[in-house]
Amino acid sequence: MTGTRRTDIVARTRNHRLAARLGGAGAVAGVVAGLIQLTLGPSIPEWTGAKSSPGALGLLTMVLSLLAGLAALRQRDANLSTGHRTAYAAIIIATALLCFTTVGWLWWWLPAPLLFAAGSLTIDNTHDSIRAIRDNWARCLLTVLGGSEILMAAGAGPLLMAVGGLGGAVLVAVAWVPMTQRSTFLDLVLIGTVPFALLGWTAIAPILLMLMAVAIALPLVRAIPTRRGRPSVDVVDGPM
Repeated sequence: MTGTRRTDIVARTRNHRLAARLGGAGAVAGVVAGLIQLTLGPSIPEWTGAKSSPGALGLLTMVLSLLAGLAALRQRDANLSTGHRTAYAAIIIATALLCFTTVGWLWWWLPAPLLFAAGSLTIDNTHDSIRAIRDNWARCLLTVLGGSEILMAAGAGPLLMAVGGLGGAVLVAVAWVPMTQRSTFLDLVLIGTVPFALLGWTAIAPILLMLMAVAIALPLVRAIPTRRGRPSVDVVDGPM
């Protein structure tokens, strides 16, 4: 191993550890912000964004913050592939963006800067990260739709917020969790989108989101191996 190679590995390891620390701190700050929204939201509307459902938004913020914290802590794994680091970076940065809509100014003071910094430090090589996104474009788009569903649900009533939040989380999870059954994968995509579309049928966005999710999921369904152990189409593996 050359000196330059060794120095590069040391620098990357240092960045990953720093990302884990910053992301963990940002997650803790996010949980605190969510707890403040949950308990004191109506009393300090100028800080919490004067939300109509502070309790539900506070809980959503806490859950998303914990998810981002777990993604940040995974950066300590030295064997993590570029694709997985990119996916975790997307979770961290998406949380940093989504929670601007849930707790108002409470998110600006500490959680957002810490999570943005952690997400940036997880990306080692821009070229490899772009290739990972390109090779897993359907999974990335499904993840974006899941985040969009959570964002749309953030400003809705308690029931629609809960359904949309859970549905969005299901979409994000199903995009990356390995599946062995095609029917299970498609069922989870439908579970993540149909209830939200039915409850929000008066608006066109939830229905479009459902249709787009199903269309994007089809290539992923076809790539799942059949019972004979062969995929129905050639699957190009990204650097996951």
